[in-house]
Amino acid sequence: MLLTKFKLIRLMSGILETANFLFLKLLFKKPQNIRLFPGRIFRNYMSLVGQDKWLCKSIFELFPGISGKRIILEHLTGEGIETPLDELAYLALITAVKKPENIFEIGTFRGRTALNFALNSPENCTVYTMDLPPNNKNDVLEEAGKNDKLIIKKSEPDIEYKGKGVEYKIKQIYGDSTKFDFSPYYGKMDIVFIDGAHHYNAVIIDTKNAIKMIKQDGVIIWHDFAIYGDYNDVTRAVLDCIPSNRIIQIDSTTIAIYFPNPNS
Repeated sequence: MLLTKFKLIRLMSGILETANFLFLKLLFKKPQNIRLFPGRIFRNYMSLVGQDKWLCKSIFELFPGISGKRIILEHLTGEGIETPLDELAYLALITAVKKPENIFEIGTFRGRTALNFALNSPENCTVYTMDLPPNNKNDVLEEAGKNDKLIIKKSEPDIEYKGKGVEYKIKQIYGDSTKFDFSPYYGKMDIVFIDGAHHYNAVIIDTKNAIKMIKQDGVIIWHDFAIYGDYNDVTRAVLDCIPSNRIIQIDSTTIAIYFPNPNS
């Protein structure tokens, strides 16, 4: 039921699937967080079982050369968007291992992940990061979900990388990713990171464009994967574009990745 488009059915099924004594304790102690429980339990279950609706592996299984890699992290407040430190570290580690020449990020927000991509990539790397035009958001706001509307209103795309030592690597692009012409970037990206609009149609379009942009030895990364709640469309859309046995969730996180060449 994780993949049904009906939120109420999905949440109720998730509760029935994952409920236990700790669920009941949480219900009484902190009921406002009860909606997060099914997703967290399911992600931990995937970490333990390794394969169910898709694959799940540790970062060390996915990137054997990651051991001993040093990374730089700059963790900022997020203004309502909290990226766990382990997820930010995994993005930095993937960047350090892949040594990319070109990265494309869909969804800048305030520039935190763009900054960390730049901090952990080679000197000659270009980090392309796309966000909505500051003065032209009304059309997108109409289609956006409740959480995305809050993100769009708080977005200031360059505020967290501006003036930093790696700003020269970052190229800010403004546009609606569902309408943007990505053809100049086809076949040129070593990493594509999708963290833009979270509704189904947008994730479908972003994923299809990412597949066209990525090199054969590159990697596509999605954020907000394996979530029961408002961002569940990310999971549904990804699995409608790519076979489930090619999608890999990183242990206990909301990060999913895809290698066009599974041997890369």
